[in-house]
Amino acid sequence: MLSTPLGAIKLFVNDEEVGFTAIKIDLDLHCRDVNGRYLIPYEYKNEMKSQEIKCCIPSIDVKGEVESGERLEAISFYKNDIKLTIGVEGEFTGNNRYIDYGGDYLSNGIQYDTYHTTLDRTFIFGVCWIQPLTEENDVQTWFGADPTLIQNL
Repeated sequence: MLSTPLGAIKLFVNDEEVGFTAIKIDLDLHCRDVNGRYLIPYEYKNEMKSQEIKCCIPSIDVKGEVESGERLEAISFYKNDIKLTIGVEGEFTGNNRYIDYGGDYLSNGIQYDTYHTTLDRTFIFGVCWIQPLTEENDVQTWFGADPTLIQNL
């Protein structure tokens, strides 16, 4: 579990909660004002077969907004002066580059979907939040939650 201002981040595999270690990531030029920036890795092995790997805030009571980009799927939640973004690597719709895994948006987070063809890999969720939120710093959580920008650190 990872505590955030909008509730606890939890990881579920096929609807069973699993433990994880959140890795705190340093701030950089694109997200210098954020309050929290973390990676949540999940080790997938092909022998595990098909899985739904969900990163979510079960207690969230606000609707999420999709904020996708190139090789990035992300969902953001806004409440009062807080913005929290959860991002994953991939392009879930209309792109065959990620044919061995997919994903989906949830009302309270985001998920990876694995298939029998999915190769062994580490799936990574990026989590980032900012408070106070302003028009000028709104984009910082999007950069901060992009696993493709931070997974090699």
